[in-house]
Amino acid sequence: MAHFEATVRLFDVVESDATAARRAVEDRLRAAGFGRWLVINVGPLLATPPAIRPRHRPANTDVGYAGGVFLVVTVMAWAIWFLWMLVS
Repeated sequence: MAHFEATVRLFDVVESDATAARRAVEDRLRAAGFGRWLVINVGPLLATPPAIRPRHRPANTDVGYAGGVFLVVTVMAWAIWFLWMLVS
């Protein structure tokens, strides 16, 4: 069975100070049955939780080739006209 690591942000930890909040988080994780964890940082909630941004998707690269086709047709028409003028 494969092992995985998860990064989790908890926003509803209400305690009097950072030490008590860390202790509360560790107690809840222990009570939930998690064997190993590491609390990286405990800090005050500033305003609202940051929005989760979707992964970057590349810009739409479907570019129409109408301009290129028009240019080729124009050049071909000019070449045919020019050759017609030389022959006649």
